[in-house]
Amino acid sequence: MREAKAAQHRLSPDRFLPPETPLAMPKQSLWRRIEGSGERPTSPRHVFLRRAFVFVSTIAMTTVAANEMYQVLQVAGLTILEMVILALFIMLFAWIAFSFVSALVGFFATITRCDRSLGIDPASPLPVLKSRNALLLPTYNEPPHRVFSRLQAICESVAETGQLEKFEFFILSDTTDPDIWIVEEAAYLSLVQEVGAGRIFYRHRKRNTARKSGNISEWVTRFGGRYDHMIVLDADSLMAGDSIVRLAAAMERHPNVGLIQTLPVLVNGRTLFARLQQFAGRIYGPLIARGVAWWHGSESNYWGHNAIIRVKAFA
Repeated sequence: MREAKAAQHRLSPDRFLPPETPLAMPKQSLWRRIEGSGERPTSPRHVFLRRAFVFVSTIAMTTVAANEMYQVLQVAGLTILEMVILALFIMLFAWIAFSFVSALVGFFATITRCDRSLGIDPASPLPVLKSRNALLLPTYNEPPHRVFSRLQAICESVAETGQLEKFEFFILSDTTDPDIWIVEEAAYLSLVQEVGAGRIFYRHRKRNTARKSGNISEWVTRFGGRYDHMIVLDADSLMAGDSIVRLAAAMERHPNVGLIQTLPVLVNGRTLFARLQQFAGRIYGPLIARGVAWWHGSESNYWGHNAIIRVKAFA
């Protein structure tokens, strides 16, 4: 505790946050269609054909399987329970068939090395960045020692790439438990002492309005104008510096890209269930991700974390 107090005396309050660079973030209607202004990596016609292939294949397999199950159940007439079983079977089989088709096209996309339009190749030399990037770590009543140790690991990994000066790190706390809040501040001061001041910042909101989305939007409106890209993490996220640099470089090469989503995988699982999930994700996760990217085209889903986002486009 004495060390934390001593560190607090050595650090002036303005070192906790950088100078504010506001960026307007007006509310947008989700019903208003915005036409893209740049080139798409895949033509709309090709994307339509890819999606048609995936969904028609899924429907065809589900139809055949549903008919087979119907033949089994309707021998003496369908009861209400058998109809419920049939309905559940169709829904579950459709999901399995859909995942199978996505993994299948992902397998062929991987071996043919198609759809690498973003040019992210882990085997290539590490690019040199020109942009200014922020890593945002929202936290809400999480164990501080775990949150800050992961952030330290990420910071040190980025430093190993030799491009730490292109990144700044933000702990965006929405913590409501005062005991955890105090430990967070002490952990932050300890982290600054460990890795140095001026690149890692801590902000605590008194009211967690709109939860995580409000946490991010508050950061955008206060500091977003200072950065080209932001990488939004979860409190349990862990990313390698090599991946972070390559994501930022891909955004620099493609100014019309607004967001690049990574494939989160489970690491350091300890329970049997977690280990099974981790193993399964390593085996077929990349194939499904490649397949989904193949038929999604330039429009996709955002999982809320572990993605790099162009700040101005997001605002």
